[in-house]
Amino acid sequence: MNHTRAHIRLFTHAQAIEFVSLLNADGTADKYILETGDTEYCVDARSLLGVLYFMTDHSDDTYLVNKTHDGVYPGGITNFRF
Repeated sequence: MNHTRAHIRLFTHAQAIEFVSLLNADGTADKYILETGDTEYCVDARSLLGVLYFMTDHSDDTYLVNKTHDGVYPGGITNFRF
């Protein structure tokens, strides 16, 4: 699948909460997912439980994808970029 991805890093629960809050406060209905580099695993990036689950095994291989508007991300996402 061809799409633009933002390589991000989330290490702590506080970062996960801040990240999910940022996505949920962006004012759009865009579909954001987190996926691994090989796209084998993905979760809803607006879900705190999904993000926490994803962080347990994939903290070094995490990509944010906007499935609605390819390559469009909230401004604060740069704080989590790798």
